[in-house]
Order: sequence, then structure tokens, then C-alpha cells
Amino acid sequence: MTLANVLNKFIKSSTIIERVSLNIYERMTPSFRYKIFYGSSYQRWLTFLKKSAYWSKEKFIEYKFEQTKNLLIHSIKNVPYYRKLFSDIDFNPDKMQSLDDLKIIPLLSKETVRDRIHEFIDERINPSKLFKKYTSGSTGIPLTVYRSSESIGAFLAFRADLLSRIGHTARSKQVCLWEKIYIGKKRKLPFVKYRNKFIISIRYFTKKFLHDLVREIFRFDPEYILGYPSALAVLSGFIKRNKLSICRQRLKAVISYTETLYDWQRELIEEAFGVRVFSLYAMTEASAFGGGCEYLDNLHLYPQHSLVELEDLSEGYKEIVGTGFTNYAMPLIRYRTGDMVSGIKIYCTKCGRYYQVVDQMEGRINDFLVNEEGNIIPRLMTWIKIFPNIVQFQFFQEEPGRAYLKIVRAKKYTDADTQFIRSKLDEMLGPMRDTISVEIVFVDDIQETASGKTPLVKQKLDMRKFLNV
Repeated sequence: MTLANVLNKFIKSSTIIERVSLNIYERMTPSFRYKIFYGSSYQRWLTFLKKSAYWSKEKFIEYKFEQTKNLLIHSIKNVPYYRKLFSDIDFNPDKMQSLDDLKIIPLLSKETVRDRIHEFIDERINPSKLFKKYTSGSTGIPLTVYRSSESIGAFLAFRADLLSRIGHTARSKQVCLWEKIYIGKKRKLPFVKYRNKFIISIRYFTKKFLHDLVREIFRFDPEYILGYPSALAVLSGFIKRNKLSICRQRLKAVISYTETLYDWQRELIEEAFGVRVFSLYAMTEASAFGGGCEYLDNLHLYPQHSLVELEDLSEGYKEIVGTGFTNYAMPLIRYRTGDMVSGIKIYCTKCGRYYQVVDQMEGRINDFLVNEEGNIIPRLMTWIKIFPNIVQFQFFQEEPGRAYLKIVRAKKYTDADTQFIRSKLDEMLGPMRDTISVEIVFVDDIQETASGKTPLVKQKLDMRKFLNV
């Protein structure tokens, strides 16, 4: 049965109530729709973002100080973890004079949040009244995060403001590659098409349906395609290998989110779809938010959303440390995100905003390999685009100096491809090639994380030990 047949069968078998409900929901304006579920925070934040977009550097410094101080005062009053911590370090947020005063507060690790989760929740709130979210565990440490309805509404406002830079609205015709889809009584679905959306679950993203999937996307004629970079890269590679056409005049951009977008992925996706890739940077922990601007592909971090500090790591990399302003129900202060960046500026000369600008997202801390001497192998991922005739790949490491490259082969894959990949591995490792062994292993599929993501490196080592942190 083809994708089209399965899709049509689902649409015909869906209850009238479900189909009518979906269409009514999509006809609502975002402000009205989100007010029903999340209160007034969506419209309030969206209005504020438009008003503050071009504030001066001084105005943003003043704003971030006020927001940080308010959050810390709230935390010492209502959050058990911070009440004890601030007492132990003799810190009084009421006496804060500048953001430099934060340096006395130790950085917050994922392990601490995971192990003491209920100490981070506002003690006045019953956790059952909050939205329970889960991180993917791509850094090796999955977390449970509690979010208020106000926080979810704020996220939707930031997302809408960011995507408006490329003309995207809630009514834009779009294809969405999601983790999984539920309709009605928790029925899991491979895909659903209604009104202006064609939603595809990457859980069912198999070779069997890819040809039909491309055909259905072509027929749907979307303005935007949204998805994880790893899923978009798989689809793009399939399109290129099979010389398929997916683009029509309506398509304006491909939007990547939740995973690091690497240069090789951007190039592959843009070649396959013929439009710009626009990236969105966000996290379940609500500790930072950002994305591209109208003119540049590098990352703009929203100062309205959080205080972002950049901690030095080895090899000249910096880690994003975030203090989010939108989730008072479970505040995370000076939280180590595990996201590594380089090339930082405080102003975008193209769009004129005083947002922190990151030239390069280097990936998660775990997106690196370690040689037998305990040294980090830098910029490994920039080479991956040269690997031919593969559907998916993933590096795996659990001991220094030894790693595996798992490969899902395409039909045209031959022994010559293996030899070519081996030669390129030697080239990319350079002088470190004698200090690490990378064994190629062929597999039928690459295991996803719980949220459906496919990290480029499944790293079992404690990378902070090797990053001098």
C-alpha cells in the first residue's frame, strides 16, 4: 500500500468529530487559540517582542538585570533548592547591584537537576498542574522539566516572532516532520493531513515510503518544511540520490529545529530543496532561545528570553549557560546547556538588533570524539558531507582512542565507497589518526533517542573530563 493510499484511508476512517475539530482549531487566530490553552502570555510576549526588538544595548542590559534580579528573588522565596543554596553561599538577591554579582552562584549541571528535580519546582504549585516535558538525553543525561502554561505561551510567542522574519505565520501551508502524532483516543499515526498542514511522524520514516512521501509533499505544495536536521538530511539525501524533484514555486524555506544544524546538513538540504534553511534554537529547559535573522544564517540569541553567559572550554569553544526568564514554575539559574559555540558578537550589523550573535554552533558537548591521549578531535562533523551513498550514519564511542562509525547503506553502496570513507577518515583525523581507531560497522538502522532524534555521536564518555571543565 502506498503512502497516498494509507493517508487517504486514514482521512476517510477518521471520525467526523476529529476532522471538524482539527479544522476549527486551525481556523482560530493564534492569539485566540493559545489564550484558550495557555492564557494571555502568548499575546503579551508577542507584543513585547515587537516593541523591544530594536532596543539599545544599554536598554537590554537594564532589562536583563531587572529580569534576573526578579527571578532570583522569586527563587529564594519559593524554590527549595535556591533557598538552601543562597543561604549556603550567603547570597541575597535583594542586594544585587549588577549582573557580575551572579558569579558567586555556582553553575548548574544537568545531573543536579535530574537528581533533585522536585527541589527546583515552585513549592506553591502542585506539579500535576504543570506541563511535564522531557529532554532527549542527547548529552547522556535525560531530564524531566516542568513548565507552566505561561511558559508554553511565551515559547510560542518567541517562535512566532522568530519565524515571522521569513514570512511564516500560523496559516502558512507547511509540512512538519514530528516525532509522533496522536489524534483522538491516543491513536499513533504515521501522518495526517488537514487544512494547511501535512504532518509526518519520523517514527515511520522508512525507505519503503520515501518515494511516495516525496510525491505527496510535491502534491501538497507547501510554503515551508519543518523538521529535525537529522530527519531533513535523510530525506534530502534520498532526494539527491534518486534525482527527485520536490520543490515548487510556493516553497520559501526549510526550517530546522531542536538539533544542531551542521554546515554539511545545511548544504545538503538547500541543494535538495533549492531554498534557504532557517534554523531555530530552543530547548525544553527554557534556558535560551534564538535563530537566524532576515539576512544571515548565524544564530541570534534573544536577550528578552534569557540571560546567556558563555563559559570558556578547551580548544577555544564556549558553552552556553542560560538563565531563562519565562518559566518561574521551575527556574534554572546559570544552567549548563551543553551547547558549544564559537565566534560571538553583541550586535548584528545586518538586521541592526543588539542580540548576541553566534557565528558557529559547534554542537553538543557530546558531539566530539576523544583520542587515546584524552584530547578532543575538533570539527569532525564538518567533513561528513563527503560520505557517499549512505542513508544514515552515527559515531559511537565508549572508550578513549576507539570509536565506531555506524552506517546504513544505500542501494548503490559498494566496497569502493568503504575505501573512500576510510581515506577521508584518515584525512579528517589528520595528525591524530594514529591516536584513535575508527571501525566502520554496517547496520540496518540507527537507534533514535526517546524523542525521535538521531545524534551524530552517541558518546558514552564523560566529555567534561576531556574539555577541562
